[in-house]
Amino acid sequence: MAAKRTDSDTVKTTVELPGELWRAAKIRAMDERADLRTVLIRALENYLRDSEPERPARTSSRSR
Repeated sequence: MAAKRTDSDTVKTTVELPGELWRAAKIRAMDERADLRTVLIRALENYLRDSEPERPARTSSRSR
């Protein structure tokens, strides 16, 4: 399933990736007949769905 793109809900960004990681992802995307953009969107969706956000421990600033 390819991600649908419209101008109103997309953001263009630049990310620096290790070359070997980029090449491996690009090759796998081509093998699956997908573009790298779709692979990255799927990966981010899975990351956000499957992980709990890390929150810093709360510290009290009040004096007792």
